[in-house]
Amino acid sequence: LAQGGLHVFWGRFCFGSLAGGPGMRLLCGLNAGLVAAQPGVLEQLLRENKHLKEELGAELARHNMLIQEGSTPEVAVPLPTGATASLSTRGSALRVRVTRNGESPIDTPMVAPKTADMPYKPVKTEFGAGIASDAGSLVVNDQGVLTVLTPDGRPVTRTADLGSTNTTAPLGYNTTVSLACFDLSSTKQAQLYGRGAGPTDDLKMTAEGRVIPRVANRATYVPYYYSTDGYGVLAVVEKAYNTSKGSLFPATYEGKGEAVQWCADGALDLYFMPAETLEEGTKEFYSLTGGAAVPPKYAFGFTASRWGWSNRSYIQDTLEHFRTGSFPIDAFIVDFEWYANTSDYDLPAGGYEWFHDFGWHNETFPDPVRQLVQYKEDYHVRFAGIRKPRYGNSDVLKFAKSKGWILPQGEPAGDAPGPPDQPPGYYAQGRQVNYSIPEARAWYAEHMAHYTTEGVDFWWNDEGETDFYTFHWWNVAQRDAMRSVAPQKRFYTLNRAFTPGSARIGAAYWTGDVDPTWTDLLGTPGMMLNWGLAGAPFVTCDIGGFTGQTNAQLLTRWYQVGIFLPLMRVHSTETATPHWPWLWGPEPEAAMRGALELRYRLLPYHYSLAHRQYETGSLWMRPMVMDYGADSKAAGLTTQWMDGDLLVAPVLYEDNRKSIYLPNGTWYEFNTTNVIQGPQTITGTAGLGEVPVYVRAGGVVALAPVIQYSDALPGGRLEIQVYAGADGSFTLVEDDGETTAYEQGATRRVTFDYSDAAKQVTWTVQGAADGPATVEVYVTLFSGGKRVSS
Repeated sequence: LAQGGLHVFWGRFCFGSLAGGPGMRLLCGLNAGLVAAQPGVLEQLLRENKHLKEELGAELARHNMLIQEGSTPEVAVPLPTGATASLSTRGSALRVRVTRNGESPIDTPMVAPKTADMPYKPVKTEFGAGIASDAGSLVVNDQGVLTVLTPDGRPVTRTADLGSTNTTAPLGYNTTVSLACFDLSSTKQAQLYGRGAGPTDDLKMTAEGRVIPRVANRATYVPYYYSTDGYGVLAVVEKAYNTSKGSLFPATYEGKGEAVQWCADGALDLYFMPAETLEEGTKEFYSLTGGAAVPPKYAFGFTASRWGWSNRSYIQDTLEHFRTGSFPIDAFIVDFEWYANTSDYDLPAGGYEWFHDFGWHNETFPDPVRQLVQYKEDYHVRFAGIRKPRYGNSDVLKFAKSKGWILPQGEPAGDAPGPPDQPPGYYAQGRQVNYSIPEARAWYAEHMAHYTTEGVDFWWNDEGETDFYTFHWWNVAQRDAMRSVAPQKRFYTLNRAFTPGSARIGAAYWTGDVDPTWTDLLGTPGMMLNWGLAGAPFVTCDIGGFTGQTNAQLLTRWYQVGIFLPLMRVHSTETATPHWPWLWGPEPEAAMRGALELRYRLLPYHYSLAHRQYETGSLWMRPMVMDYGADSKAAGLTTQWMDGDLLVAPVLYEDNRKSIYLPNGTWYEFNTTNVIQGPQTITGTAGLGEVPVYVRAGGVVALAPVIQYSDALPGGRLEIQVYAGADGSFTLVEDDGETTAYEQGATRRVTFDYSDAAKQVTWTVQGAADGPATVEVYVTLFSGGKRVSS
């Protein structure tokens, strides 16, 4: 900015596509000439406004503007087709753009690197001319062949003539769009991970067939993969196509033996990330997309949700029952009935005057501020309400349409006919907000901000598949609303679909409107694992199934899966029995209480692993292939997974059968002295309260006492369980649990190191937590068939 770019900034950002956050609005309210003449004005703003620097940096990065000193311009390599290969870095990724008329990089919210763009230099190699950096190299030869190389110069993939597309393919889903295709070389044995998942492939970890990126109810696929040939790649195009089956992103890929065929519509930017392992490749992907913020601590407990909270008394009685029955809980979510006396599904395109988008329903929340204070003080629970990405009030809609803020399409309905006045396959057409417009976001944020002041803690965002990036920009608007009144508060939402990059904002996800069936329970772990590899590390589901009546056995088993999901939440439709534990009989009730108690005992463990994920990009919940990729039997499993050092294999079948595969090494049955040598498969029948969990040798697991809500932590002595047979380590991370102060290092870190030779645990402490912290610890050692506690 100081080098003469200030007026360009004002013109492009303040009067163009930005000025969304409170800090940006403050900056853009100034006069560019004044700030240019008096640079101290900008410096003072940066000092006084905590979020301005962050917002400014994020927005500059989002528009691919390099802000470090002496940024290197792209290296341009002419192609035989007359186009140009423009080569550079973004973060530690290698970017190639095929340009014909000097086009700018494609603007995408998916890319916002956590690190500065890696320095690079022009090079000439045996494979061609291009760029070299510590992350690897991109080079293009005289025939236009692009080669991607590792830092030590090993090729991992190459294209045919870059910019020459001899093949076309339809986008699919009944669109008429034709895509231009090209190949990336591949070994025949290469596997592709990270596509996302839906109900048709949730039992598979690798991409099979063509992957069409899209967001839809119950399915999200992304334009990214990691290849076991040793690289990851993210593709970016300029626009999406909206269909009744979801919003499609026209950058598809398909493994075809010795090639991966990519097909795209229009301009295409590719981000390559050379990496030897799936673990390293996933870290690089999260670094490119901005990482994953840590949700507030209460989100790691249990959330009770349903459609059908009838009135204030019902809310009070339900929360009271959770507490008096000793069923741990931290939050509850209310559907339409928190703000409206009816759903908005039957509203016409013009809305109704009596429908209020930004109010409270007087049956459930006649005194919202006092109620939410009481719920926090008496029951220690937080509240969220459902939000839809559309308006229902006629005056609001008239205003939004006059501003051009309404999307032409409705919410995809799949094969459903939709309302009589809507095109087949859609509903709520004419009422969907285009949140990619900064002014639309700012207006929405202004009208949402009062909810934070009144006590709403987070949002549950439903039916945002109206466009590929709707969920992302909708979350940006909600974050801005919250920050305008509570700038230090940690932002957190639950969303029905995702695009890579939204996790950095604080967005989390659930797997859509699943059915109360054993089939959908069986697919739940695979959905969570595949979504994690695709950029969504915080995933939950409608435990018990949403669309109809569940049963006690199915609900209990789903609760047990929920212990080991990143987030744990039940949900049910308005005509079904709520999924509260006490409504299903004594034995299921006891088993569900046991599941909740274990979830809360693991809360310090899970919360610390989420911090590690934020800091390193290493997934906390991860597929077996990430730890045991060389074991072909483990690599394809979706019915068991790793939770830190825990191997989790819950019961997923109606006949109560269990099947656990333990890879090579020494394993312990969790919380017991039973030792098992792998590789070995364990089968049998599990009782209703049994949840198969194993710990590998060297595992160090932190367990809290049984508590009823997260604010009760530490709750007494922390147990450190150590499983002998190898050295081990675990870092307990504690912070205030509520604010973004952890991003500036405001954490207390206690690292427990176990020496197997000495049978000794030592620890070191760094920092201080702004809140309750662990003061007493005892160690339980499992070794030689014995259990010894300090």
